[in-house]
Parts: sequence; C-alpha cells; structure tokens
Amino acid sequence: MKTISRYIMTLALLLTAVTGAWAQSTFGVVEFKVPAEWANDNNPVTAADLPGFKAVTLDEAKAWTGAPAEGYAILFYAFDGNKINLVNYANGGVSSDGTADFTKKIVFDNKSNGKFYYTVEPTEWDLTSKDGKNWILAKMPASNVELQVEYEPTKVTMAVNDKTMGTAEVAGESKVEWTAETWKGWTSDIKEHTVDDITITGTQKTSIYELTSEDKYKNSLLFGVVKVWDNSTVTFSTTGDPFSRIEFTMIDDYSESNPNIIPNDNWTVEGKSAVWEGEATKSLTLQSCSTKVSKITFFKGAIPDGVTINTDGTFTVAKTATVTLKATPAEGYKFLYWEDDQTNTNPVREVTIESGMADMSYKAVFAEITYNVTFADGIEEADKWKAEPNAAAKNTEVDIKYNGTKKVLGVKVAKKADNAYLKWNADQKKLVATEMPAEVTAVANSNENVSWQAGTYVVEGEVTITGTITLSGDVNLIIKDGAKLTAQRISGASKNLSIYGQAQMTGELVVNGETNDAISSIKTLEVHSAKVKATSSGNNRGGFFYTETFNVYGGSVDAENTAADGGYGIGLKAGGFMNIFGGEVKAVGKGDNAKSNGINGGDPVDIATVTVYGGKLWAANADDKALKYVNLQKGTGFTGKIEYSSDKSTWSETVDANAKYVRAGY
Repeated sequence: MKTISRYIMTLALLLTAVTGAWAQSTFGVVEFKVPAEWANDNNPVTAADLPGFKAVTLDEAKAWTGAPAEGYAILFYAFDGNKINLVNYANGGVSSDGTADFTKKIVFDNKSNGKFYYTVEPTEWDLTSKDGKNWILAKMPASNVELQVEYEPTKVTMAVNDKTMGTAEVAGESKVEWTAETWKGWTSDIKEHTVDDITITGTQKTSIYELTSEDKYKNSLLFGVVKVWDNSTVTFSTTGDPFSRIEFTMIDDYSESNPNIIPNDNWTVEGKSAVWEGEATKSLTLQSCSTKVSKITFFKGAIPDGVTINTDGTFTVAKTATVTLKATPAEGYKFLYWEDDQTNTNPVREVTIESGMADMSYKAVFAEITYNVTFADGIEEADKWKAEPNAAAKNTEVDIKYNGTKKVLGVKVAKKADNAYLKWNADQKKLVATEMPAEVTAVANSNENVSWQAGTYVVEGEVTITGTITLSGDVNLIIKDGAKLTAQRISGASKNLSIYGQAQMTGELVVNGETNDAISSIKTLEVHSAKVKATSSGNNRGGFFYTETFNVYGGSVDAENTAADGGYGIGLKAGGFMNIFGGEVKAVGKGDNAKSNGINGGDPVDIATVTVYGGKLWAANADDKALKYVNLQKGTGFTGKIEYSSDKSTWSETVDANAKYVRAGY
C-alpha cells in the first residue's frame, strides 16, 4: 500500500473552517473501505498520502457523533508542518490524550511516517483458485458471507443448413443497406432523398449526388458539406426504428490520420469504414465532411442489454437475456424450420439464455422454392404427359415426356396466371377458380402491430409480422402458391376473415400465439384452400378462440396447444358452429383443465355444433377429452365414419363423450 488514495471509496468531509487552537493545523475526516491486506502491509503511509482534506475546528470535530458503516473505519488526523498529531476517536467524540479505548491506532514517528492498524472487518475477500473448479477461503471471517459468482458469457452460434440459401442473425437490430442502386439518378440540385423510411437531407451548401464519371468513383455517392459554413450539414433521419449504428463504406482510403468524415463523439474507424455507434437516435447530422461512399449501412433497433455481437457472427450473453433470432432466406429459397425445434416454422423466434450455460447453436433450415408444371384445362390425355422433375427450382432443366398415341404438333410453355384464387361455390359444392379483384393490398413485413381495414390482402413470398394483426373490417386474405405469412397473433375484433389459396393450395398462414390465443374473436372464419396453422403455448389458451362460425371448405387447419398446464386446439363461442365441407382439420389440446380439449364449445348449456359434410376431422387430447361442450354430427351427403377411441388403436362409431381421440372421414 503505497498511498491511501488507492483505497478511498467515499469522502465524508466535514465543514471547511480553520479557527481557534487549530488555526495552524489542518484537520479532516475521511471514510474509506478497509482492504483486508492492510493488516500485513509493511509499507508506511506518509503525510503526502493524505492530501486534500478540508479543515474543521476542534469543536466541530468534537461535536461529530457519526459512526462508521460496517466494514469502514473513521480516521481523524491533524497536521502541523511535518509533525502529525495523534487524535483518537472514542465514545462518540474526540480526545487528544490517547487514553480512550478506540478501535484503530495511528503511530507516527518524527519523520511523519506511520502505519495503520485496524480491527474493523473488511467486506470483501479474495478466494484462492485451485483449478478453476475449486477455491479456498483462507480464513473464515467473523461474519456471514455470500459468494458472488460471475460466469463466463455463453457463446451462441447462429447457423444455417446452407449458407447460399439464407442467413440467421440476432434480430432486434435490423439492417438496411443503401447501395449504387439506391442513389441511381440522384443529382446535386435535389437536397432530399427518401428510401423506405430513411431520408437524407442536405442544406444549401451541401451536395448529394451519384457520381457517374471517373472509373474509380463511378456509381458511388458523394455527399459534400462545405467546411467553412457552420450551418452546412447533411442529416440522416428515419420515421421507423431509431438508428443504433451507421456505417459508411468509403471509396477513398480512410483512416484516423486522413479522415474525410471528421469523427466526433461515438465515431470509430474500422478499415475503410467510418462507423457511428451511440445512443439510439432518429437522426444523425454530419458537419464539415466530404466523402464518397459505395455503401451506407443503417442498423436499427437495439440488441438486448447484456448481449454482445461478435465479429465472427456469434454472440455472447454476459447475463440472463431474452434475444430474438431471425432467419432470412435468400432469393429463391424459403425458411422451413429451426433444427432444434422442427415444429417451429416461424423465422423469428425468442430464446432466453442464462450466462454460464453451455455454448449452443441455433440452426435455421432453408430449402429451395420449387414450381410446378401443370397442363392447360381440357387437354386430352393429360395423364399421358409427365414432367420431371416436378416440382422444380428456378432455372432447373425439366424433361417433358408424352407416351400417348396422338401425333403432337408442338408444345409451348406459358406462365400460369396467378390472378386467380380458389373459392367455395355452394351451388357446385366445390372450389372454383375466381379472379382477384382489381384493388388488393400487398401484405408486407412488419415488426409492429398492424391494422387491416376492410378489403382484400395478398401474400407473395415469405412475409413476417411479429406484432398483432387486428381486423378493423371484414378481410379476404389470399395466400399465393409457395407464399407464407407468419404472424404472432390475429385479433378478429368480431369481424369476418376468409382465407384463400391458389390452385396448388401451397400457400401457408402460420400464427404462433405464444402465451395468447393465436387467432381470436373472429365472427365468421372461413378457410377455402390454404394451409392454416395456429398454435399457442399459453395456459388455457388455444390456436383458435371465440370463433362464432368456422367454415372449412378446403386446404388444411392445424390447431394445437403446447403449454405445460394445457389448453385447447379450437375454442368455439358458446352456441357456435363449425362446418367442414372439405380439406383436413386437426385440433389437439393438452392437459386436463377446464379448457384443454381438441375442440371446446365454451359452455355446458349452450353447446357448440360441429358438422362434417366432407373432408376429414381429427380431434385429440391424450390427457382428457377430445371434445367438450360439442355436438359432433354428420351433415347431408357425408358417407364417412365418425369414430371414437381412448388409445388411438381401438376405434368405435359409438358416441363416447369421454373419448380422448375422435376422427371423421378416415
């Protein structure tokens, strides 16, 4: 211990006055943490190690009645030139004769050196490590102690089954890139440009334009801010999530010694990039800079506290944190599922990680998007034609074979019209191709809650909405073949929702309600030809809830609860109706609580009615009953069986209200 200042934690300084008998001396009080090793420290402390303490009078010192906190000591001292007078603290006051009993002692010699002896117990001790798994506490203190453990951060690797098919990353922070395509055609006479929700704005003396000459700089963006004008700026702003980081990839060499963006607070240099990273903001203003960039990358949102993104694409969690993982398919590919949970088909998921857990990996599984070869309506001998492979990925060679007897004059390929969807025709009792309306709304990705007005919405490709979709009017939702909409929740708000697919019926709607009902409060819900999967992991929650009328005409409906304490697959409104005309319905509950059935009718008096006219129904709950408060019956024209079982092996057509498994049309 060379100086006391290394150990000072807080100063308890008294009043500032020097009067009376102490006029020629300096007197002070300090409260400081007592390190355990002081008891064995042989290095003396000199007067020079006690600087800066404000003076008090003797009377003020005597009047001081404070007591040290546990683990602290109080030192009173006085200076008179090189001579240090001993002052003792005892009995709530100050004396100078050294006769009082006190818990600390200061011994000085004529050279103004001294050593401190303390009986006050410290509050922290070091453990001696034996091998990283075992430690020794050399001396048990005379007090209760606790172990404070800091674990090594857990390393988490984001992986994909094929790097050419897509990427996996920690979401919460999204990335937007501006490249040559973004600023193509920008000219210096226009001071403001907006791309999506990001705007770049320049003042009068600022130039923002695409460079079209000089091979070295061609297609780069120049933004110049005249340095001599204090009010000349260029500002990046957003109406969406705030910026957490902005990276400018330079054309010219860039270094701290030769900057063409002058870094101020929160700026760093990484190779040929200038990076701003700071407290999340909606706008960033640059002054006194002139640079040419090939790319500007905006990072938006925020990484959870305690999570560090590593340069190798992994991340570490220094303490408990809930992080959002996101899988993004490349063009021509689609996300299938997460390898550790193949039932999870949502490309956005949340996981909670505790520091100190074993290192782990989350792998996103992608696959190529494939397309089908079909034949024109009414073609003769369609069964004599064969396309291999079918389905095929983009740019894949396909063999077309005909093994009939007719003479073929020629074969041509035409793009199949995608402006038709399948809709149930009650008169024809089948799904019929129907032309889409002229005005439709494309469903877009969103990290927020969205509201759908009355109208027709169309899903193309992979679309994810991580918030709740609320219907504010009756909605028709068309999911094109090969398309997929993943949502966190759909709230019907007592409106009507009709879901349609196209000819191949490969369009998918996946709703993961998590702790809530996935799809709830819809007055009339219709599924015509798409795949609909609704799951919930909430106790007493379900895939579908409070549906007044549920009509299934084709496609498939998969409803399930996965909560620890259980819930239902489909929850109908009391007295509600479910009519199955075609397609397949699967409803699986879990647990044995009041709402834990495959299908629950909501009320023991006003029970719901499920009528099967066609297609298939599977309802199950291995822990309780497949159906509760439900009257299951055959509709006109249905010739299949309705069967009941308690073990999935022995089936009977005898009605069994306690059956764990019920099926129709199998």
